[in-house]
Amino acid sequence: MVNATSLVKSIFTMPTENTYILFRIELLVVVSTVLFLGMSILDIFRSGFHSSIIKAILSIVDSVSDSIVLYVMGAMQIAPFKNQLFPVWAIVLVGFRHSSDFISGYGIQDKDGRRFIEWKNVVKLLGVAFLNKTRGSMFVYPLWSLWCLQILRSKYRMVARQMAFKSVWHGKSSQLVSEYMRTDTQCENFKLEDCKADTMEGYRYLVYGETRQHIVLKKPRYVLHMDTNPEETRIQAKAKAKAARAKARHKTQAAKVNSTSAQPQRENGTRPAKPLIKPSPYSLITLDKIWQCDGALLQTGSTQGDKFKDLSLAFSLSRLLRCRLEDMSLHKDSVPITKNLIMLRIIREEAKRAFMVMELEMSFLNDYFNTRYPMVFWTGFLSLHLSFILSAATFAVACWLFVDILRVYKTHKDEVSHVINGVNVDMVITLIFMLFTVFKEVWEMAAYYLSDWARLLLASTYVRWNRSYVRNYFTENFIGSFFTSKIADSRWHGVLDQYAFLQSYDDSPSAWNFMRKFCTGAIPKKDEGAKLSEPIGIPECVKPAILVTLRSMDLTRAHLLDVIPSLLAESRDQYRWACFELPTSSHIILVWHIATSLCEIKFAQERYIDLTNPGFPLNALSYLTSFCHCCCCSPGPYLVNENMLDGDLKTRYTVANSLSRYCAYLLISKPDLLPDSFLVPKMIFQETVKDARRILKNSDSLEKRYKTLVDKGDTLPQHTTNSKENINIVQKGAKLAKELMREDEESRWEILAGVWADLLVHIAPSWNATAHKNCLESGGELITHIWALLWHCGIEKSMLWPVEGVPRNNAPEAHQNNNAENNSAKPADQWQAAGAIDRDDNHGKVTAATVDGVSFVNGDSHLIRGMQNLGNTCYFNALQGLLALGELRIKMLEQNPPEGSLLWEFKKLLEESTGGANGAGGTLMIENLFSVMSSTYPDFKVGVTEDSNHLLGSFLDGLNMEEPTMVKSLFRGEVAKYVYSKECVHTSVTPEVLDLSLAIPSKEHVSVEDCLDLYASGEVDDWYCTKCSAAARNASSNQKDTTVDEDHTQQSDSAAHQNEQSSHPDQQQTSTPNQDRGKLPMLNGDVHQMEQSHDKHKEEEKKYRAAKVNIRIMKAPTLLTIQLKRFDYVRHGRPEKLDEHVSIQEMLNITKYMDPRCVANEDYIYRLVAIIVHEGPKLSEGHNYSYVRGNSTGQEHGLTDTWFSANDEKVEKVSLEEVLECQAYILFYERVDQSKVKPNL
Repeated sequence: MVNATSLVKSIFTMPTENTYILFRIELLVVVSTVLFLGMSILDIFRSGFHSSIIKAILSIVDSVSDSIVLYVMGAMQIAPFKNQLFPVWAIVLVGFRHSSDFISGYGIQDKDGRRFIEWKNVVKLLGVAFLNKTRGSMFVYPLWSLWCLQILRSKYRMVARQMAFKSVWHGKSSQLVSEYMRTDTQCENFKLEDCKADTMEGYRYLVYGETRQHIVLKKPRYVLHMDTNPEETRIQAKAKAKAARAKARHKTQAAKVNSTSAQPQRENGTRPAKPLIKPSPYSLITLDKIWQCDGALLQTGSTQGDKFKDLSLAFSLSRLLRCRLEDMSLHKDSVPITKNLIMLRIIREEAKRAFMVMELEMSFLNDYFNTRYPMVFWTGFLSLHLSFILSAATFAVACWLFVDILRVYKTHKDEVSHVINGVNVDMVITLIFMLFTVFKEVWEMAAYYLSDWARLLLASTYVRWNRSYVRNYFTENFIGSFFTSKIADSRWHGVLDQYAFLQSYDDSPSAWNFMRKFCTGAIPKKDEGAKLSEPIGIPECVKPAILVTLRSMDLTRAHLLDVIPSLLAESRDQYRWACFELPTSSHIILVWHIATSLCEIKFAQERYIDLTNPGFPLNALSYLTSFCHCCCCSPGPYLVNENMLDGDLKTRYTVANSLSRYCAYLLISKPDLLPDSFLVPKMIFQETVKDARRILKNSDSLEKRYKTLVDKGDTLPQHTTNSKENINIVQKGAKLAKELMREDEESRWEILAGVWADLLVHIAPSWNATAHKNCLESGGELITHIWALLWHCGIEKSMLWPVEGVPRNNAPEAHQNNNAENNSAKPADQWQAAGAIDRDDNHGKVTAATVDGVSFVNGDSHLIRGMQNLGNTCYFNALQGLLALGELRIKMLEQNPPEGSLLWEFKKLLEESTGGANGAGGTLMIENLFSVMSSTYPDFKVGVTEDSNHLLGSFLDGLNMEEPTMVKSLFRGEVAKYVYSKECVHTSVTPEVLDLSLAIPSKEHVSVEDCLDLYASGEVDDWYCTKCSAAARNASSNQKDTTVDEDHTQQSDSAAHQNEQSSHPDQQQTSTPNQDRGKLPMLNGDVHQMEQSHDKHKEEEKKYRAAKVNIRIMKAPTLLTIQLKRFDYVRHGRPEKLDEHVSIQEMLNITKYMDPRCVANEDYIYRLVAIIVHEGPKLSEGHNYSYVRGNSTGQEHGLTDTWFSANDEKVEKVSLEEVLECQAYILFYERVDQSKVKPNL
């Protein structure tokens, strides 16, 4: 007998006895196999897991699994004894590891490269083959058969992934759907007037079958085009061929028979009957076919039929949303069609069904991006059956091996095995492994056949075949059983994470962060005061509340109006300041959250709930009690147990608290899902935590915190809501709570519940689709469902959140808040007094700092240094232009960005180029800056040449994401585009963002002003006139289609306004034939498509007119950047260099391009500061360098007359004449103060 103590000891030591070595191997194999089997069983439920602990355990096990397998196989190989079951254990272990993530392994896109796990599996199988060959076994045939099947399965998964990636049902779906949804082609598939959401007539959204259709790459746009009726096309082609053959045959027989008998034969031969189009297994299945199917399985009103229909609706919508997540745009005219469908079939439905459709849609999206389902169903049932054949073969071979082990296995004398009471433990373990293998294969196929994908295919097959042997009682019951049989009840976790500020602001995760240092960052850092509460399941009353809000909002526009439906009543006007007069969504969320928490504490006190601090002994007892409650009957997540309430009060209390804490959680943990920049919520939250700790110092219980804040709210003056006053978020929350407490209990919670539902809907629209896509892998968020609903309605923003420079119309004092932008920019002398910029008596003095010309000291404000070239990164010389901008320098030096951000690295670069601070000498090192840029924008790589204009755009975009106020205040300009048609005397005025990407006219002597003239005026031949089109369609004033055009055009409705626009002086200018030379200028995404001159198939009801176009600047930026289009993107389909010389003015006056309505007797004069030059014949084969003007705070205008050439690490002093004669690519100008402009200008 083996000593049990010795066996346990052998686990932790390295014994040399064979028995102990065998025991170690057995233990490792058993534990690993059971672990992998458990992961395989749980894999289907991964999207439903929300516990971070479970996710962390699964992630850790998954990361070390390959190492465990290789270690065990190595232990078997080097064992000093023979055991014929080692090869069996090895192949079983590899098979279970391969199936541990049979669903969640990787998606089609697989950006993380997890698909290479198949190659890892092949390598492990080669190790199994080596073990089987060298160790030998009496089960040769079944072992090698199982080994071949494992190799075949890995190979099939690789092929299936490639086929799914190329399939138009999966990987190429967005390209096909984007073209299929167009409404401006000859073979248009959708017309708004034909689509009826109540009957689903006309909603030919793709569901299944396009892989069998005739799809071609259509020129000249090179898009995927599908023939929507290929079967009819094939039948007609066969009929024509048959008629041609018959006609030829009858002509041959005409010489042998008389004309009277030949004539009827010819007629019979040349007029074949039109063949009937019968159902085909290859017909295209669209959404309307499923919803209008007359089969008993899909009867309207039946629970089973509704489930099938909702499944198809969710899948078709997921394909539309997939276009957004894969950056494929849908045609604008398809938006109203989908919008009508969403409003009638989801928003107006009952909450349970509506959110079930959204849950299914998110599930299909998660399956596509993060699971193997698309690979299993890459060609429908055929690929599913292939997987079934492989599993069935594995099942059969496992049974074969099981029988062989029972029948022929015997222990030889030279083998080592464990035998206890005559029972061979090794054989028992092996037989159990075989049973596990059989169970694993059955489990995998059950997961596939009972998935939503299989149900979708069954519904499509049922619609395809209108035959009695398909649509009969037995078949319909069989298909229906797939909906009643389920493995997983839910497709996502259905959980709301919670955060309560007043309960967590004093939390300090010092121990956790201290441990993080020893883990070298393996665990995430926790912020001060950011401890989350226990998550809750979504209360049933929350979903109806969200739908009520959606129904009360105007969803006909391209944005949500800045309206809070719950505060529209005049009696609630006093609370609107907390929604309309706060600067960001983060402010609004925190103020309302603190107010809600204070109302909840008051609510608890009125029910005599003890909120005092119980002390350490009672705290420990409370912890144990809460642990017991979590294991059995939880008292509830809020201060007042919901079971103590009833009726509307219970509903409103639950909705308000759950959504308040959920929105606070989004601010803490998911800031990229909020409308604010992702750094803004964190900074605002950290500041609020500091304020709370200062105000609530020594308040160790909720009762004391409530009393302190309520007293603080009483002492605040009445008009403290103005954002100019020094009132922090905590105080504003207390003031709002005091105002709400004047309401009776029912009204108070009605207001809070309504406001939180409204705010959640306003928060949901977002341009950041990637953030929502990333949330899918972890189960998704409730806000993602709302975001998807609004996106289908064409809504990606809410006007509730402040827009830079645009005051709110319904905020009485909003115009006073717009000075924050100006107040943030301190004059240079204030900065010098503060010590940010050093000064001495040698202003403007330029001296060489080094022998080799690496840098030049320009006074003591700007040290012009060379810049490191990391390898084909000369385009980073464009940053020299930004370093020379004095206004940008002032704004940047007052920033306090987080370490490691783009702002942080750029500020370091500015500080290194500040002469007074750091002295002269040295090259600017850009490794860290380049690393930050390349991590955010993968286009920038060492050794790869990029466009300097692309770098500047990406760089400023990155700065704007982190600090939008600064970037917009310096670089953002606005223009008005005036369009006037003499044919119909209609006009339009459209606001756009200023983008001076200027084409170069074709003439001998060209100046920058000539390029501006070309940009500012011209003619178009095909301006889309909405008024003429509306008149042609005889549309009524309340026609539902007009909402789309209303969001994109701002046309005059009065004759007086038309006369005013038509008398604009610049409309007398002639057209410019070279207006579109070079790449087209970037347009605002909200502007109506007025220039569709390249669309060949225009709708008959649309009217296009010849019109004059004039662009006038409404708001001139402080810093003006001009790009000259040196690269022609029109000719030959590739960028060619345009070498025309453009004369440059040192002083540029743009006053004549200003809108007369926006000019107040002042000139808009700019001084040239820097130039970027591209040298070379092609965009991808050239060199970029900069000319930079000296900058000194001691000089007038902050600029000197000295110029330098900054060419990588080399800096040289150059003349102004050389600068003005260069072949400029990008120009940087700074506006000159009018009071300092010389009279001769």
